[in-house]
Amino acid sequence: MHDAKDISLTSSNPCMSDWLSSMQTTEHDSALLPPHHGDCLGCGPANPHGHHLRAYRHGDGVVAGHVFDGRHVGAPGIAHGGAVATVLDDLFGFVLYVVGELAVTRKLEVDYLAPVLLQTEYTLHAQMLSRNGRKLRLRAKVEDQNGRVVATADALFIVVGPAHFTSRAPVIQARR
Repeated sequence: MHDAKDISLTSSNPCMSDWLSSMQTTEHDSALLPPHHGDCLGCGPANPHGHHLRAYRHGDGVVAGHVFDGRHVGAPGIAHGGAVATVLDDLFGFVLYVVGELAVTRKLEVDYLAPVLLQTEYTLHAQMLSRNGRKLRLRAKVEDQNGRVVATADALFIVVGPAHFTSRAPVIQARR
């Protein structure tokens, strides 16, 4: 966990400050975890192209329900593998709320065990497996309504400080 003084690095960007504060707290009023930010591709409610993922604290991990729709099509009737990977990566981001650290994806490996169908309800689970210094090892699975696992993911996340995000903010803003 980083000190509140680290967040002062973002005083010129209130949106960044709010996001960093939210990501660094393990205290939330309900089991429903807040979106990473409004425009997040995985969970942002303001992103018209996003997945609008809603995750809940569940023990030492997180759980979410999700339906892939026509925006996520790969082969006819099947979710694009990149859309599935996006949702799993974002789900890992919710595990960071439970862990109470800022971290970034270093490696994401997805195993597609069966087609992930469009217009079908799936349950996603994720948790941290281990921590070694700044390295967080995470695991997730996607289950269909019958409890059959259709995809799994393993990830390596690296704990970073707020400067990792704030030092790039001017570059990101300049590209808009």
